[in-house]
Amino acid sequence: MALKRRNNYIDSMRATAIILMVAFHFVWDLNHFGYVTTDIPNGIFWKEFRALIVSLFLFSVGASLVYSYQGGISAKKLSCRMVKITSAALLVTLSSLFTLPEHWIYFGILHFIAVATLLLVWLVDKPKLSLLLSIFIFGAYLAIEIPWNWPFNYFEYYVSKHPSDLVTLFPWLALPLLGIWAAHFKSFGIPSANQYQMPSFVTLLSRHSLLIYLFHQPLLFSGFRAIEWVA
Repeated sequence: MALKRRNNYIDSMRATAIILMVAFHFVWDLNHFGYVTTDIPNGIFWKEFRALIVSLFLFSVGASLVYSYQGGISAKKLSCRMVKITSAALLVTLSSLFTLPEHWIYFGILHFIAVATLLLVWLVDKPKLSLLLSIFIFGAYLAIEIPWNWPFNYFEYYVSKHPSDLVTLFPWLALPLLGIWAAHFKSFGIPSANQYQMPSFVTLLSRHSLLIYLFHQPLLFSGFRAIEWVA
């Protein structure tokens, strides 16, 4: 029964983001181990490529909040979601401290999703307000010069100077807010979204996106380490 209530649009976005993310980290590892030389993640193309991946993830986060909580916010369901995401975020932080101590992750995409969930779950039935907030946040970002690591710049001496992943609330909150708004379109509804049968691998990638996110990079990194050791 659970499969019938899935939304193909959300599954497609999330699966696409997962595939692009694995490709991004594969090139990052190639660069880290000296197989290629490229300015990843901050160079031309790579910066935009990362922004696309983050945008797909965060837009789908907002849209999925609508389908999860538009019938009412269950404290138990929300608590389980928060425990799962925050535990995964903590695991990312701890593993990065051991593997990349100079670039450890203190507020990556999972940390962002945990905080954004708490902030935005109350807006799942307010699409117009969500759109206005999204426009305001993005407009303010374009109009005001803000430090790249705000608000973490206020205690930058206690965190890594160049984290390998940083997704700040401003301006990225604009994306899940936009997802909340878009999920209220009739064309985004379950019957419309599911009029075509999606390939099983798309649904599989989407359903297990958190596990793939957590384990793909350690596996890739370990593989390159093993090749380096053998060589």
